[in-house]
Amino acid sequence: MAPAGDGHDAIVVGGGHNGLVAAFYLARAGLRPLVLERREIVGGACVTEEFAPGYRASTGAYVLSMLRPEVWSDMELVRRGVHVDPAGPSLTLLPDGSSLYVHDDTSATAQEIARHSPRDAAAFPAFEQELAALTAVLLPTFDWPAPDLAVRHLRDLRGLARLGRLSLTHRRRLADTLGLLTSSVSDYLDQRFESDIVKVALGWHAINDSLAGPSSGGTGFVLMHDHASDAADGGVRQWGFVRSGMGRVTEAMAEAAREAGAVIRLSSPVAQITSSHGRVDGVVLQSGEQITAPLVVSGADPKHTFLTLCQSAALPDPFRGAIERYRCEGTSIKINLAVSELPHVPSLGGTGVQPYHRGIMEVGPPLAELDIQQSQARRGIAATGTHIELCFPSVHDPSLAPEGRHVITIDVNSQPYRLAEGSWDERKDAVADRVIEELGALMPNLPGSILHRQVLSPLDLERILGLTGGHALHGEMSLDQLLFLRPAKGYADYRTPLKGLYLCGAGTHPGGGVTGANGRNCVNAILADRRSRWPR
Repeated sequence: MAPAGDGHDAIVVGGGHNGLVAAFYLARAGLRPLVLERREIVGGACVTEEFAPGYRASTGAYVLSMLRPEVWSDMELVRRGVHVDPAGPSLTLLPDGSSLYVHDDTSATAQEIARHSPRDAAAFPAFEQELAALTAVLLPTFDWPAPDLAVRHLRDLRGLARLGRLSLTHRRRLADTLGLLTSSVSDYLDQRFESDIVKVALGWHAINDSLAGPSSGGTGFVLMHDHASDAADGGVRQWGFVRSGMGRVTEAMAEAAREAGAVIRLSSPVAQITSSHGRVDGVVLQSGEQITAPLVVSGADPKHTFLTLCQSAALPDPFRGAIERYRCEGTSIKINLAVSELPHVPSLGGTGVQPYHRGIMEVGPPLAELDIQQSQARRGIAATGTHIELCFPSVHDPSLAPEGRHVITIDVNSQPYRLAEGSWDERKDAVADRVIEELGALMPNLPGSILHRQVLSPLDLERILGLTGGHALHGEMSLDQLLFLRPAKGYADYRTPLKGLYLCGAGTHPGGGVTGANGRNCVNAILADRRSRWPR
């Protein structure tokens, strides 16, 4: 087919939240962006879908905690009806039946910790203050492009100067911050706490969506990164559940982008990003339709963008090799349940809605056992008895299920994308059966209450949500794949080897999560290049 003469200044590949944020800011700057989304709904990994008649769940991300304040205000998401219900406390349960609530309030958490260790309770306030101080060093960098330490461009000098000013401001904490960057979460927590349940409650998130174990170097940085994501309002955890599910956020973002002047086309999967003489010139859809534009912004993950959509000959071999080595294999199975009643933990007592129904429930072993299970996952073995996370979104929003019924979302860790034996299509239901059995030992009324279930393996997440390797964060959040190394050394500023092609998804700085920072920062880089006489 002949190229379409739509007159678009930019094409955004993918209508995930970062793609929509990028389209909004491009349109607000006066450009005419076209968003091409392969599915029939916007949202990418930030969607709400019906998985059984009358039951809706957030297929990918299921809580909101990281969205940047500027994105909230610029896109007027509150005015557009995005309402976040504050989450209740998180509850950690170990196999021996011991439990620990972690509250947003420091003193309440310390009182809870005292049941397990008075020493740890006394240490907890200082731990929180220290981590908050360390993340204050990191948090401002979320809204900046990561500079190239090789200083190939003048803008890199400006970026380094900005980092220098930040380091000077926090110079008394700089050594401690650098120490945490390279340490393991196990070492960091072992130095401060003695109780296994305290350490797993505070540290397991450092290996979420990763093949690394808690004793792996660099996981301390991920602990700090997660805390920075939630630190805007203080407290150990700041997050909540979106009414109508996470898809409500991206629906509102799409509305904002359209109002600003963006065009969004659904059911329009891109087959190829085209280029000539080192510069992009548009895309070809799977239908064969060609659409031309001098600017292409990809919200897809780095592997899909560069290894599938781009022509191989268009990329330098060293860059292509770096992307091939980029680690992007998911480690989670997602299970959505439709249930006739809320499950209860008899050992905690109570009937009806309990505090753990309003927050997150964490079920799993101590960190030392998670090291073993993550090692199994690296060998392609789907670990058993591993960490399981549950939440109950219909407690906050009853409209997600029929009256009197509920939705439960479950995330099962240490489940590798690449299996040493068999396939996920053959094995996923057996894994789900085992998970329900494990949870039934703690909540006996759960198995008999299940009316419907949806099981999404890492392979399913790849197929449905377009996530290479089923990785929700577009690649591991390890220290060698963050900051100025994400997705590749020399290309952490949203620019790529192809002129006119930019990357705005979670495979760029500051990484994964529903932040909107990647899309906003990417557009800032685009606009800076348009103002410059020497764009890359």
